Amino acid sequence: MKSMKQPVSIVLCFVLCLLAFPAWAADEEEPWAFGKVSGQLRYYYFTQRDDVDGQASEDVKESLALGGYLKYETPWIQDVFNSGVAMYTSQPFPETFNQTDRAGTNLLTSQNTGITVLGEAYAKMNIQGVVSSLYRQKIETPLINSNDSRMIPQTYEAYILEYDEDDLRLIGGWIDKIKLRDTKRFRYMSEVTGALDSSQRGMWMIGGEWAPDSFESKVYYYAVPDYIQTSFFHLGATHPLAEDLSWHWQLIGLDQRSLGSEDAGDFNVAEGGALAGLTVSGFTMDVGGTIVDDTTDVTEWASYPFFNEMMGYSNNRAGEKALYLGASYDFKWVQHERESILCHNA
Repeated sequence: MKSMKQPVSIVLCFVLCLLAFPAWAADEEEPWAFGKVSGQLRYYYFTQRDDVDGQASEDVKESLALGGYLKYETPWIQDVFNSGVAMYTSQPFPETFNQTDRAGTNLLTSQNTGITVLGEAYAKMNIQGVVSSLYRQKIETPLINSNDSRMIPQTYEAYILEYDEDDLRLIGGWIDKIKLRDTKRFRYMSEVTGALDSSQRGMWMIGGEWAPDSFESKVYYYAVPDYIQTSFFHLGATHPLAEDLSWHWQLIGLDQRSLGSEDAGDFNVAEGGALAGLTVSGFTMDVGGTIVDDTTDVTEWASYPFFNEMMGYSNNRAGEKALYLGASYDFKWVQHERESILCHNA
């Protein structure tokens, strides 16, 4: 049976991705009366080689994966009810670049083997603009999000209420479990945040975002009962100076500490950051910095919301100070909204 498992997974991967092609074309057509089918094909190579004391490390990480997703969403019934399911897959292809002793890229499992998972399976209900979302779903907030920078995004078993209208977004609810990018298993939030493996606790979340004109603000609070609580804020604005010339700024802060009975011990940590930048005819230059107090490392669950978060490092260890330099160019003159190039260092 084991010898058949890999070929079957590869076949499933190709079937899902081939079925996704007509879904791309459907975006230009009239809406389908029976809902919406969408999909995406991904092929991803990742390697990481660290130096230890100036010497090449033997701990090399390397993966090459083929995969994607196929998603079906029902139409909104009377503008009140909606549901959807999404299947995700990531398979080692070819196996030459996916040795077990080089795992750890988050493209595949911790053993560099394939993943196929029902990542989304949700029902939604809309009552006067307040949408409730139940069970497996994506969530997009500063600290809890899909972290979709590899093959398969993070998804959550959660029960969420959200209001999103014009410049205001309000969101809150209970997040029971999380599925990380390198596994098909959904685990309790307390388990992945460092509490005892036997604990079975989820997370409360509440937050709001307000973004009128060129200003934006975010305030969020996350709490795993009797373990950890996190408060987060983000402020930013863009100020035009002339045609094709503007400057912008960001202020970001985070406070994280033990909660309730402090089952994981008494701890607290804070991080702050500031950034300023200038945009001239599509070219943007940024300078910023962050500082973490020296008590303990920041606990994170997904893509980190600070501007100096890199693909492999969040620069949020105890006592860490980071300088951020960034540059990007927007190719808006080619009339394609997704064409841009960026470079940053921290």
